[in-house]
Amino acid sequence: MSRLARGFVALLLASLATCGDDSTSLFLRVDGADGATQLEVRGLRDGEPWFPAQRRPEQEGEPFSGEQSLRLRFNAPPDVPFVLEVDALSAGVPIARGSAEAQPRKGAEVELRLSLTPVTVEPLPDGGTPDGGADGGEPDAGDPDAGVPDAGVPDAGDPDAGEPDAGAPDAGTPDAGTVTCTTCTVPGGACVASTSAVACGGSGLACIDCTADGRANLCTTAGACSCGTQGRCGVGERCVNNACVCDRDTCDGCCQGNVCRNGDTPTVCGIDGTNCANCETSKSDNCVNGGCRCGLSEPCPLLSICQNGRCT
Repeated sequence: MSRLARGFVALLLASLATCGDDSTSLFLRVDGADGATQLEVRGLRDGEPWFPAQRRPEQEGEPFSGEQSLRLRFNAPPDVPFVLEVDALSAGVPIARGSAEAQPRKGAEVELRLSLTPVTVEPLPDGGTPDGGADGGEPDAGDPDAGVPDAGVPDAGDPDAGEPDAGAPDAGTPDAGTVTCTTCTVPGGACVASTSAVACGGSGLACIDCTADGRANLCTTAGACSCGTQGRCGVGERCVNNACVCDRDTCDGCCQGNVCRNGDTPTVCGIDGTNCANCETSKSDNCVNGGCRCGLSEPCPLLSICQNGRCT
């Protein structure tokens, strides 16, 4: 994780924060925001704003790389679900978007994982040639009306003997107007009638297959991939029976419960999906290839301590 990403983990949406034991907290883990410089977070309840949009960090910095995390802390009625929407911004313009259902719990922190989908450019309206309204037939070949100009007396001229207009009707396709897609679109631009685990999304964005990487098994009503009710599993985890699982099959680092960690620090050390170890600080000072080390050597033996990378 980049230095910017580590700093962003501890970021608190202060404008949403309140004090007191009744506060609720969401710990949000976001992937798919690579290249963005800000995240915009907002909440909706029954289509109405639940809390206003907030951008973090407030000023653009270096582009994000890897998973981003932030904590939302605010007062809200417990056990009342709402839709959390997140946009990844670059120069203030959304480049990826995602949403998930959230249900805070009183006095507890709820972890929510969210994968963003790249924002695609909407197809242009009807590409047909504009209808000029003009009939392509030949002009009327009939003789002009020989009657006397109308001076209040009905025209006595003979009826027009011209043949009816033989022009072909306009072959242009009528413009169907703009159609709003509330689900997601498949390759080619067609809007699916309803979402599923293999065609999930919303707001007319491209459909994604929630099951492709094994981290989710269903699509929520908000158009977000989820593993049961937990949201999408994190990187290095897989969805089994509606729950996220960390093991050797998917985690390159170490497993802390059912959460996959990088496993490269003395307090969270491990590799290949093993259980994370907390290295004894008096015997080791770093983690190398999933093992506790004093400098580049094994942990110090009994009656020795690790100082400046050496056993003394």
